[in-house]
Amino acid sequence: MGKHERELIEEAEKIIVKLLNDKNLSKNDLKNHWFKHAEVIAQQIKKDYSNITHAKHLGNDYMTIGDIFFVSNGHEVIIEVKMSDKKSGLGTKANISQNALTENKLFEGGVDSWSEFRDKKKHDLWVMKYLDEFKQYPKKIMDIENFQKNKEEKARYLRKIKIKDKTAAKIFDNVQKRDREEKEEYLLYLSKQKQVPENIRRFLSLIVLGIHKKEKMSALIDSDAFIKKAQKLILYYGNLSSGEIIVSTQDVGSSLEKILSKFKYFKINVSLDITHCKLMGVDNKKNITPLLQIVLHWKNIAQGIKTPCLNIFDLYSKSF
Repeated sequence: MGKHERELIEEAEKIIVKLLNDKNLSKNDLKNHWFKHAEVIAQQIKKDYSNITHAKHLGNDYMTIGDIFFVSNGHEVIIEVKMSDKKSGLGTKANISQNALTENKLFEGGVDSWSEFRDKKKHDLWVMKYLDEFKQYPKKIMDIENFQKNKEEKARYLRKIKIKDKTAAKIFDNVQKRDREEKEEYLLYLSKQKQVPENIRRFLSLIVLGIHKKEKMSALIDSDAFIKKAQKLILYYGNLSSGEIIVSTQDVGSSLEKILSKFKYFKINVSLDITHCKLMGVDNKKNITPLLQIVLHWKNIAQGIKTPCLNIFDLYSKSF
């Protein structure tokens, strides 16, 4: 998510607070891309909770869980808000920073992040070398001086013509094949590093609670204090489906409590020849249960080309 979109989301959260406090909205509020989401989510919150008072926005406080706080009939409630222009994805839990596994100290010492690992492998250079095997790019692409932009536009062009052009298809496939091999190498590298179970537990807790913003995760990963407050946290999803905003809720505080009480400790498991790892829970009888699947992914154009991230999938919901 880019800076501008994050700002719009944060403003939408503030719109929800205004609506909960029955305050007037500004013209800019009404123009916000997420206004309708905010309006429908606020309506649902008012249906779910009566006598709401003291609603405030928590977004700028990285040491506090949740986005919105209010009091309902004398009880404190904390809300985390998620908004999307897409229909709710089955099992999809989060899309987070490409380096989240190392930024959040899940491994001891100076472990290379995924981006650092790719830099050492000269990822962008080998991608460009493959792309330059094609000799018939339009002049407007060849005239692009910025390296990253040039690489991306070449990849877009090959993607567009690969159905009809065998050379383009082969180059495109070779880039994705080598990127897959590189991901497998990185996960194998991680599998040899010493893990920090305490931080893996906190990382899992943040993901389950819906706290996925890079800055907030980094601020909370060193302490268990947020876990004690988590029992009050409710997650509200606003998703667009067939032109209508559909709101769903999850008592993530309760879900987390069940998970943490069931397992003795948590670890990261890596299998060979795959581009994802799994966060596992280990109980007192040493039974192992997969809880999260963490996938090395590229959001745009194609694998290996633009916007690396971690896609996280929920493997635990049906078990709790």
